[in-house]
Amino acid sequence: MIIDANNVPRGTLLETDICIIGAGPAGISLARAFDNQPFRVILLESGRLRRNRAGQALYKGESIGLHYEDLDQARSRYFGGSSNCWGGFCRPLDAHDFEARDWVPNSGWPIKQFDLLPYYERAHALLQLGPFEYDPLSWENWIGRKDARLLTLAGDRTLNLISQLSPPTRFGRHYRDEIMQSSNIVTYLGANVTEIEAPGNGAQVSAVRVRTLAGGTFQIAARTYVLATGGIETPRLLLASNRYQPRGVGNQHDLVGRYFMDHPRLRSGTIQFRDPAANSSIYDLHYTLPGGVTAKGVKIAAYFGLTPETQRAERLGNTRCYAVSRYVGDDPAAYTAVSHIRQAVHGAGSLLDRSRSDLFNMVRQLPSVAVLAAGLKLRLPFLARGFALETVVEPTPLPDSRVTLGTGRDRLGMPRVKVEWRLGELEKRTIRRTQEILGEDIQRARGGIVTVDAPGEDEDWPDTLRGCWHHMGTARMADDPRRGVVNAQCRVHGMENLFIAGSSVFPTCGSDMPTITIVALALRLADHIKDLYSQERKPEVGSVQRQDAVQVA
Repeated sequence: MIIDANNVPRGTLLETDICIIGAGPAGISLARAFDNQPFRVILLESGRLRRNRAGQALYKGESIGLHYEDLDQARSRYFGGSSNCWGGFCRPLDAHDFEARDWVPNSGWPIKQFDLLPYYERAHALLQLGPFEYDPLSWENWIGRKDARLLTLAGDRTLNLISQLSPPTRFGRHYRDEIMQSSNIVTYLGANVTEIEAPGNGAQVSAVRVRTLAGGTFQIAARTYVLATGGIETPRLLLASNRYQPRGVGNQHDLVGRYFMDHPRLRSGTIQFRDPAANSSIYDLHYTLPGGVTAKGVKIAAYFGLTPETQRAERLGNTRCYAVSRYVGDDPAAYTAVSHIRQAVHGAGSLLDRSRSDLFNMVRQLPSVAVLAAGLKLRLPFLARGFALETVVEPTPLPDSRVTLGTGRDRLGMPRVKVEWRLGELEKRTIRRTQEILGEDIQRARGGIVTVDAPGEDEDWPDTLRGCWHHMGTARMADDPRRGVVNAQCRVHGMENLFIAGSSVFPTCGSDMPTITIVALALRLADHIKDLYSQERKPEVGSVQRQDAVQVA
């Protein structure tokens, strides 16, 4: 059942077993895991079924660190969450991403890759992926195309990597009917949680307060609460819930909001394939992202990385390096304009919400955008200008890279958020050394030539540095409550009934897209909550206070 929260009578108290706050990939994966189970579940979504300007504006905030996308544009506040603006890349974290590495400050998970493997495999079905296989040679054989061959790399320092691409699965659209027809899950749209109440010693959540943009208010009391609102809104809500706990819920050690991470990406340097007719298609991000290379019913993309042994020997972070075809009109401003237009077309963004400077840039870049779009769409040879390298690296978890509360307030009275994105020197060195090592190995294998153009360690980051909209780390996982906000089961330290799902719990994040790991962790958390309930008397199957479902847009 899906209900408009504006139809809940003011002052109502709804009771349930499990309350999930946030209906993105984590929240919907959790809810589905409880479908047709002996649990009463309430799923709360701040937005509507489609993008809404008023709801999206609640994301507005201040960025005071490295250049970052406007905070109300880098997320999607409607049913399905950030799956609405996701590109679809999926690859599990590497085994060594979970390890403590002495050259990566604050690294190490309290769980291992082995603990997530069964959940990664289950996540494949939710994300509409192919077989649970990431061996590059297997995929090369399955693809079976002469124009999609992997480079043979010399030595044992570099390697080919494979990602599977989800269609991408828009969770709100794909699972809407299933959620609507559930007999034990009730979803409320337009339901903004403005406070987590944890009175007394703060060991237990007693209720959450919900407010709508139309002024409605009600509360939800549950046995178990799961916060699944992303790497920025999660710390915002925890810190703003300070009526009973002055420092915020779960923030007894001043860790909530710290260690904010996003994957830095930099398009610099070039790669010239010796045999582009054989190799370029499988590596070209502009070709693989729309589905140019497929096998086993799924889109496939290849890129380059460094072996774990090389990362250890060179003391580098994890990394992935794409080839990106270039065309006439190719410059950062034109690409930014194309990106904004593409987001608007696919409903992941709105041109009306863009700043004046963004709109002015798009107008000014229209001639370049037209030529560039023709090259990207039609792959016209006479417009082609070779291949650039786009390198994405693992960010260092730094305590001063953080999310805090700002001074302004939104329409709900919630403090605006302030994000300070910081990077260490390790990221800069990793980008440059990755390009250098890759160039040496490709040239030795006579596969092509790499031109390195990444900044040195003593140089500033160029203006073209960007993030990937992967908001991670702000409620990190650790066994020691002085080092993390949640434990290995994603329960908030010092609290009995509050859990956190999503990428905010990542202690480190490797170099790959986080969505598949978000879903895997959510499925693992669902199993853990079921186990907790099975140890008690099974709750009676029932329903929350009934509301008539209404058509929502």
